[in-house]
Amino acid sequence: GQFMPKKHQSILVNLFDLEAITIEDVMTPRAQIEAIDLEASSESILAQLTTAYHTRLPAYRGELGNLAGILHLRKVMHLVRSEEFDRRALTGLLAEPYFVPAGTPVFAQLQYFQENHQRIALVVDEYGELQGLVTLEDIIEEIIGEFTTTAPVKWESYFWDKDGSALVEGSSVLRELNRKLGLALPLDGPKTLNGLILEHLQDIPAAGVALKIADVPMEIVQTQDRVIRTVRLFRPHLSDLAQAA
Repeated sequence: GQFMPKKHQSILVNLFDLEAITIEDVMTPRAQIEAIDLEASSESILAQLTTAYHTRLPAYRGELGNLAGILHLRKVMHLVRSEEFDRRALTGLLAEPYFVPAGTPVFAQLQYFQENHQRIALVVDEYGELQGLVTLEDIIEEIIGEFTTTAPVKWESYFWDKDGSALVEGSSVLRELNRKLGLALPLDGPKTLNGLILEHLQDIPAAGVALKIADVPMEIVQTQDRVIRTVRLFRPHLSDLAQAA
């Protein structure tokens, strides 16, 4: 007979273990939840929306325990790009938050996510206090181990803002950045912007670090889990591009 690959054995063992694992074991703790405060300034809300790591964010008023709903970033990007930020329109796009007890078995929660086409739930204790957040990806990662998704918002297109900057994902493919933004980033090494920056610095930069590669000034906006998530590029002068080409 044929032997089952070790990777498949691990997945099978994890599936059997799901009966004994609860949501509390796989959730993101309350202190680490990425969320939007609807009472913050418009500038602060816009900054967070444009640099958010996750595509679905809990929204609250004043403090995290006062939840207002779930915000799907794909539905609000038109507000971000609008010249005037409409706070009322933002709150109108909130989805009802879904709460789940911390002791819920992971297997039961997986079934619920699948049957109800949900991807995110807020975890509460027996007193109704918020304890954390769990997503469909959290459960899948528990089953198959290291599981990565394109969590950052996928921009529909790359474009230069009026101030001459462009906010892009670290996972952006260099060839596409060159084509869409008219740049000349090197293509003979790493294929993504994240890889290029890490190779250039030989270290994982903190947010706010500024650098220049192939005459393209850039600033690190967000890093997470040892990966550069978001970068702001600044349009180089035409003369610089001509020299780099």
